[in-house]
Amino acid sequence: MIQVEEGQSPLILCLPHSGTEVPPAVARRFNATGRLQVDLSWRLERVFDLHEKLDTTMLRSTISRFVVDLDHDPDAPADENTGARLCPFSTLDGKPIYHEGEEPGPTESEQRKFLFFDPFHHMLRQQIDRLLKIHRNVVVLDCQSLRSNIRGVTNNGLPLVSIGTRSETSCDGDLRNLIVGSFTGQDGYSVGVDTQTQGGFVTQSLGEPAKGVHALSLLLAQRSYLRHESPPFEPDKIRIARLQTVLVDTLSRVIDWTAMKAAPGDVVEDQVSADEAVGDKSEVIPVDLQKLPKARQSDTGKVEDEPVAPHLVAE
Repeated sequence: MIQVEEGQSPLILCLPHSGTEVPPAVARRFNATGRLQVDLSWRLERVFDLHEKLDTTMLRSTISRFVVDLDHDPDAPADENTGARLCPFSTLDGKPIYHEGEEPGPTESEQRKFLFFDPFHHMLRQQIDRLLKIHRNVVVLDCQSLRSNIRGVTNNGLPLVSIGTRSETSCDGDLRNLIVGSFTGQDGYSVGVDTQTQGGFVTQSLGEPAKGVHALSLLLAQRSYLRHESPPFEPDKIRIARLQTVLVDTLSRVIDWTAMKAAPGDVVEDQVSADEAVGDKSEVIPVDLQKLPKARQSDTGKVEDEPVAPHLVAE
């Protein structure tokens, strides 16, 4: 099931991995490791419960990442090295999650995509289109969390905050610097940029800065808001409150930035206005017509209006 909390600010908080639900037909095929669901963004919806403070839009699925990974490119082949695929067979550190021979085949994987993946991304696109009718720029924040230490994934420990921008192609560079600077300015915060994560399918498919859509991945180490990074993944109220204070400050700056950032076409429009102003000014300069030389017929030519450059508007 998809849960949407609509806001009017230009910020969308997308939580693709916070769901815990597993259909019975899938759950009975999980082994003990699969039932633990250790790779989810546990309790992350509590951290980003910021609708009342920032009027944000939150979009999340209740379906578990172990059923379908909503941040995985559905057209990408399975990665034989990491095991990453649309419908995972194993944990991030390579432990099988199904009883032997119970993994989903191509037909079942396509069914899960149809039932869970496609509706989620359709709804996300709808929310972006809705907000683009209100704002010049919209920011999609792909919010996730992981355990701080996962063998083969975070051998050196996960920074408290990791930002992914597809090597600064999915969002404006100034926005990236604003967010990174906001976190690095906090005591005790370690920050990684396009290292631990560059952003998944959400960031890759939606980030179009030239059209006013800026997408970033925000990956939190679970030690930042959980008491223990193991079942039952109990939230720590004090840590959550502390983290939310930082998030509200950071995301408030993001919202302010979207209002100040010029929309596509604004610079062109301002330049045209400036050129028109200069033209108007030149027309009122007093000229003594008696002192102007008369032009010969051969000196005159046909003057045509030049075509006006099209005004581009972000769709």
